[in-house]
Amino acid sequence: MKTLLRLIVGLGLIGILGGLAGLQYMKEWAVTPLPVAADTMVELRPGMPLRTLAQQLESKNLISDAYIFTIWMKISRQYPRLEAGTYLFKNSVTPADILDKLKRGDNYIPLVLQVAIPEGFTLKMLNNRLATKNVGRLADLQKLVTDRKFIRSLGINAISLEGFTYPATYSFDKMPNGEDFYRKTIKTFFEHLPAGYENNIARIGLTLSQAVTFASLIEMETMREEEKPMIAEVIQSRLKNGEPLGIDAAIIYGIPDYDGDIKWKDLKNANNPYNTRLHRGLPPTPIGAASRSSLEAILNPTKLGYYYYMLDSADHTRHVFSKTLGEHNALVNKFLKSGGVSTVRRIKEE
Repeated sequence: MKTLLRLIVGLGLIGILGGLAGLQYMKEWAVTPLPVAADTMVELRPGMPLRTLAQQLESKNLISDAYIFTIWMKISRQYPRLEAGTYLFKNSVTPADILDKLKRGDNYIPLVLQVAIPEGFTLKMLNNRLATKNVGRLADLQKLVTDRKFIRSLGINAISLEGFTYPATYSFDKMPNGEDFYRKTIKTFFEHLPAGYENNIARIGLTLSQAVTFASLIEMETMREEEKPMIAEVIQSRLKNGEPLGIDAAIIYGIPDYDGDIKWKDLKNANNPYNTRLHRGLPPTPIGAASRSSLEAILNPTKLGYYYYMLDSADHTRHVFSKTLGEHNALVNKFLKSGGVSTVRRIKEE
């Protein structure tokens, strides 16, 4: 009898140890990644048997063993918690990753449209891009962005949507029309406005539309984040003193047939309302899409006494700033002597 009891106890211990070893193996197996050679889709249909899912995963090389996956799922009792849908896997994946994604219901929804709006992008550029992507007819899109009723419905008090199309990449899983697209971009704009922004700009005498115009000038003048508060100071000082801003990017915006060269006749053209060399104050509208950092720079200008800036003669991706006209003219002469005329916008006599 003792011998039989010892045998039973021994077999029980072996079973327990074997079970513990099996659990440890499955624990390690669940976090062992497998490479995914190409983007792989998995479909979990409502009511699909666990065994069918496991076989699908093995056949697509997302798991190494359907049988182990089935046992693992039964032990964990997670299968009823999985969400039906279509799932995408790429690069590498572990069984634990698969379980996590299916529990979260992280379904793959194929995109039908992606449109990028870079910083400084104008409505003219954007509408051309949207038309080529079949979002709408160009003429209809051009009309839409100046439709006062539509603009007001978006919470904007302006004559067009220029400057309010926040620079970002926009993705759609259903093909949008023009209104759908612009509603999403304007919603994103307001989501990126700093907290209390409209109240804060009102304290310095600006409406939201004027602030966006101001920010668009900053955006077009520099690609360097650290320069934005300095350019904001120059523009703010010139506005306060009632002097022309002298920003050529604004002049160019107002030239319908701009060909890449700004000419003397363009600088002298008083009929261009965006000619900031002749007309004082801000331009009538923004001149492109402005980023959050440009919007913030208006509220945080430097206070270093800067009144002028120009391209650095040694590095044309940055600017040098000065406080007096004498300092500025000396920098201009240095720039011209370095051959800078050929590397910036050429001004042609005509």
